[in-house]
Amino acid sequence: MAYPINGNTNLAYDLSMFDTAERERREKQRRADEEARKIHLAPLNSVSRSGSRIKIVMAALMIFAALFAVNYYNTKRDDVSRMVAEQEQLLIEAKDDYNLLQSKLDTKANIGYIEKYATEQLGMSKVAASQKKYISVNTEDLIEVTEDDDGGFLGTVKRGFSAFLEYIGF
Repeated sequence: MAYPINGNTNLAYDLSMFDTAERERREKQRRADEEARKIHLAPLNSVSRSGSRIKIVMAALMIFAALFAVNYYNTKRDDVSRMVAEQEQLLIEAKDDYNLLQSKLDTKANIGYIEKYATEQLGMSKVAASQKKYISVNTEDLIEVTEDDDGGFLGTVKRGFSAFLEYIGF
């Protein structure tokens, strides 16, 4: 029996702790307790282990199927991502084409381009200042474009005769 060692006591030390026979007895008891606590496994050739091979094969098949499904999903996801990227590229190209065509349309609708086309392609010319006559009718200003006065006396007679024929309905 061990007594507590206190600075205020004069008791001698308990030497029973150094007894080897007692220590061996406690060690045997501890080992026996551990052996009693251990779970005893069945022998390798028992009936209960015969189903484990089937379970292992089924588990391996399940793992293989899961890996295959994950691989299939990732492949489909990558395909769809690639298709989306291609369509986005086509959209960008279509927008660029639209902007190019819009700018061409804007330049062709320009008045300078129209005047150039009329003079070069159609052979038209601008109205000269001598061809413009301003008249007042009902307080509105109108512009009348007339032919050139280059005809002289014969041109005046010709215009008068045309006006007379127009007046009588010919």
